[in-house]
Amino acid sequence: MLINDIVEYAARKHPGRTALRFEDQVITFAGLRDRVRRVANALREVAAPGDRVAVLSGNRPEYVDLYYGVPAAGMALTFLNHRLHPAEIAKLVDHAQATVLIVSGEYLDAMREHRDAMPGVQLVVGLDGGGDRAYAGLVESAPATEPPRADEDGIGWLVYTSGTTGAPKGVMLTHRNLVTGVLGSASQWEIPDESVFLFCFPLCHVGGYAVLVNHLRSCTVGLVRAYDNETFLRLVAEWKVTQTGLAPTMIAFLLGHPGIEDRDLGTLEAIGYGASAIPAEVLRRGMEVLGCDFYQGFGMSETGGNILYFGTADHRRAARGETHLLAAAGRPMDLADIRIVDEDFNDVAPGEQGEMLVRCDQVMRGYWREPELTAAAFHDGWFRTGDVVRQDAEGMVSIVDRIKDMIITGGENVASREVEQAIHHHPAVADAAVFGVPDPRWGEAVCAAVVLRDGASATAEDIVAVCRERLGGYKVPKRVEFVPELPRNVAGKILKRDLRARHTTSKEAS
Repeated sequence: MLINDIVEYAARKHPGRTALRFEDQVITFAGLRDRVRRVANALREVAAPGDRVAVLSGNRPEYVDLYYGVPAAGMALTFLNHRLHPAEIAKLVDHAQATVLIVSGEYLDAMREHRDAMPGVQLVVGLDGGGDRAYAGLVESAPATEPPRADEDGIGWLVYTSGTTGAPKGVMLTHRNLVTGVLGSASQWEIPDESVFLFCFPLCHVGGYAVLVNHLRSCTVGLVRAYDNETFLRLVAEWKVTQTGLAPTMIAFLLGHPGIEDRDLGTLEAIGYGASAIPAEVLRRGMEVLGCDFYQGFGMSETGGNILYFGTADHRRAARGETHLLAAAGRPMDLADIRIVDEDFNDVAPGEQGEMLVRCDQVMRGYWREPELTAAAFHDGWFRTGDVVRQDAEGMVSIVDRIKDMIITGGENVASREVEQAIHHHPAVADAAVFGVPDPRWGEAVCAAVVLRDGASATAEDIVAVCRERLGGYKVPKRVEFVPELPRNVAGKILKRDLRARHTTSKEAS
C-alpha cells in the first residue's frame, strides 16, 4: 500500500465527504484525490523519481496535497521547519540534495537570498506565485489521472529531526514505514466514523501523520494556520470538532483562557496529546472543564508515528485517583514490538529500567547520507530509541528519561523527568525543565528552568523546598532560574541543549 492510496481509497468510498477544512475552504475526498494526482503528475514533468522535493510553508491545504502527491510521484517530501533561520533551512535543503524547493510567499525572498547555498535546487516553486514557477500554474495544468505506481520501499517522507540533542538528522520514511504507522494508530485510536479532527500543530513535523490516520478512516481534518486559544475555541464550535491533538502545555494554557467554562465545546469528544506527560491536575481539570476524554501517543520521527498508546479508559482511571498511571506513556501498540535492555543489550527484569528498543515495519530505513549514525542506531535489527524506560505488570511503559538527558551528579544518576514532576507540584508552576550543567565539584549540577503561572509568585527556595519533600537530596536542583518561557521545537518538545547553553552560569538557588 502506498501513502497516496489513503486518499484514493477514501475518495472511492466517500467522494463527497469533506476531507479538509481551512479557513473558508472546504475540500472533499474526491477533490483532494484530484489535487494529489495533479501534484504527482506535475512533479514528474520537472523532477525524476527518487528526487527530494522540499517544502517551506506554514499550514495550508497545499501542504496536505504535497503530503500525498510528492510520494505518489515516487519522490521524497522533505520537511523544512519554517521557524529555523533561513541559513539553517538552506543547509538542510543542501543536505537533502533537494532538486525542487516549494516555498510560500512569506519565505520566498529569504530563500532567494540563500540560493547559492542550495546548488542542487533546480527549480523554486512559489506557492503564492513568484519563484521560477508559480505553484498554481505548474499543478493546475497537470492531469488528474492516477500516476504510475511508486515503490512501497521508496522514501516517501524525509523528515529532519528537531535537533534536541544535536544536529538535525534526515529520517528516511518509506511508504511501507508510514502506512504501517498509520494502520497501527488507526486500529487503536478511538476514532468514530465521521469524526472531525482539528490539527493544531505545524504540518512540517512527523506528527502530521495524524492527518493520514484520520483520512484513512475517511474523517474530516481541519487545519489552523497557527494555534491560539481563541481560534481553537471558535473552530471547535463552528466546525463541530469531535477530536483534536494538543501538547500538555497547550492544554494547560487553554484551561487558563478567560471564560473557558462558558464556551461551546459540546461536540468535543477526545483530545490526544504527546511530547510530554500530563500533570494530574491538568488532566482532572481538562476532563471537567472541556468535558472530554484524553489519550496519549508516544513515538518519534524514526518510528513514523506512535509505538505506545495510553487510551481513554486508563486516563479515566488516572482522573479518578490512580495518578501513578500518568507516569506512563502507554502500552506497546499492536504493530510495534519492543524490548527493554541493559547496556549489554540483555533484557532487564520486569519493573527495571533500561533502554527501549523497537522492531517493526514502521521503523525508518535509516538516516539520510549518515551511514555511521544509521549503523549506531540499530542493534541486531532493533532500533535504539535512546529512551530509558521501565514496564510494569500491566504492560504500561514509563519513560524515565532520554539517555542524553540523564544527569550524573556526584556519581549518581538523576532522571530529569522525575525532578520536573516534583517541581510541578508547586501551584505557581506553569512549566519546568530540568537539565545538567557542568560543575567542578559534582561533575554536573541539577539545574531547573521554571515558568510561573500568570500572576503567581515563587522563589527559588520555594521550588527547592517542594523538591526536597519528594526527592532524595542529590536530585534536588542546585540552581533554579525563572524564565518567561521554555525553548521548544514545533512538536512542543523542550530544547534542553539550548537551556544548557543558556544557563551554565545560573546563580545557585541553595
